[in-house]
Amino acid sequence: MAEGININEEDVQRQNVPDDLNSLAVGSYVIPDPIRRRRFGHLVSVIAFLNLLLNYFIDWINFATTSLILFLVAIFIYLIDNRISLNQNSIIEHLENIITHSIGYYSIALTFEFKLKPLFLNPVWTVIVYSHENPPKLKSIVEINAYSLDLINDVYTEDVLDA
Repeated sequence: MAEGININEEDVQRQNVPDDLNSLAVGSYVIPDPIRRRRFGHLVSVIAFLNLLLNYFIDWINFATTSLILFLVAIFIYLIDNRISLNQNSIIEHLENIITHSIGYYSIALTFEFKLKPLFLNPVWTVIVYSHENPPKLKSIVEINAYSLDLINDVYTEDVLDA
């Protein structure tokens, strides 16, 4: 069983591989504050309004289409929901009550689920959990709404073959 990807140190230096590609050095996901993201929506709205204002003063070019596109981008930014109740460090503690087998290795990713609701991009923790045996005997895949902590789908568990 492989213990990660081992790359020759000389190749790393020759190719100038950045330090942030080390998965252990990155750390937990940090979700920006929704208020901070709304500032970008305000900024895009102001730029769209200034483009529309320029459209009335400059006759040789039409900024109406650009303003419309920028207003749509601003609306899109306003409708993104990125509130989370459960951070990456505590997701495994939450999963202990959901998964029936023991927890060994795991992989966590933050994705966004699209729904036709007022706030249409919902944050979702997608977690792949292996049992603690070496090699693992079971694998489970869980998707949890990062804000409401509800399960998105049923827990999918399967036997790990040829580990």
